[in-house]
Amino acid sequence: MTKKILFVTPYFGRSGSEMQLLYLLKNLDVKKYQIFLYTRDNGELLSLLPPHIKRFVGYKKHNNFLLRIFRLLLYCIGINPTEYQLKRLNKRIKPDLWYINTVVNRDAYNIAQKLGVRFIAHIHEMTFSYSFIKKRTLETIIDRAEICVGCSEMVCEKLRDMGHEKVRLLNGFVDKSLINIDQNKTLDLKKNLGISDEDFVWIISGAGSLVKGIDLVIPLIKKLKKNHKIIWVGGINNNGTAYYAQRAVKKNFKDRIFFVGNQSDDYYNYFNIGKGFLSLSREDSYPLVMIEAAHLGMPMVGFRSGGINEFVSSPKLGYLSYINDFEDLAKNMHRIEEEYVSIDRAYIQSYANLFNAKTQTKLLESILDEMS
Repeated sequence: MTKKILFVTPYFGRSGSEMQLLYLLKNLDVKKYQIFLYTRDNGELLSLLPPHIKRFVGYKKHNNFLLRIFRLLLYCIGINPTEYQLKRLNKRIKPDLWYINTVVNRDAYNIAQKLGVRFIAHIHEMTFSYSFIKKRTLETIIDRAEICVGCSEMVCEKLRDMGHEKVRLLNGFVDKSLINIDQNKTLDLKKNLGISDEDFVWIISGAGSLVKGIDLVIPLIKKLKKNHKIIWVGGINNNGTAYYAQRAVKKNFKDRIFFVGNQSDDYYNYFNIGKGFLSLSREDSYPLVMIEAAHLGMPMVGFRSGGINEFVSSPKLGYLSYINDFEDLAKNMHRIEEEYVSIDRAYIQSYANLFNAKTQTKLLESILDEMS
């Protein structure tokens, strides 16, 4: 008999936590699980789901105009549309459990508690992100989730600190089959940026935000040799911190730091320009971009900010520095440049392969099976 599971995620866009969910959903055993997905947004990852997964979009972003109007009517009479829709779905599907993705999944945990459904919480965030949610939400996760899944040991530790007794580790991974490189396009992008073969290029990927350390590229670039350049792949936040970085780059470093924005088709082609992966995050639980870089054989440097401490466990993979120690970080980046010809890129790739769809999905299935 198959187990019915309703997965609940906020947007189903290209964030690390939701890409991780996509990889898991694509690989779960269809003979054991009947999978349903609810997302508030009509996210771009919906088009990548296999057809056997039934998906439901929140009224606000639904393609059906009448449902969008219906949502407004619900608000007018004091009914939470998300709660109304999830309550109807739960009654219709009759799932054995909910699997709620990320700590910032607004309303889902409290609705699950109100409906009295059994649920698993998959947590990808550390304590900085706790400041973006209400105390009540975190309290519900700790007190009511039957199992908490953490994407790194550091995330798991925080959950245990709060007293949860059933915490399970599920390290992140990427679907290697989706990593496609076009060497000709890579050369074109490199040429358009004015990058030469003598330049040593570092890749940063993620939202340009305070947490990701967008402001830290400025003090760092001042410590680096002139041939070291940085490509930042990802959208930039519209705030003062991001403006500081963008303005300083435009004024002083426009030939050394490149903000190329969100990428889809050329995402991995930009990665392919780089020789190393750089993380400036102040806090990061277990960044999937780190694993993507490893699959491309890229050595890593960065601050000791979370899950990267667990992944970069050997000098064969890279070097880490304490947060804000720009002297040491620059030293490590120059060291990678000096060692580059002797770096065993095949070893880095094989290490990344330890965290693959098959092993991690099997681990998730063992966690799901604990919910008898």
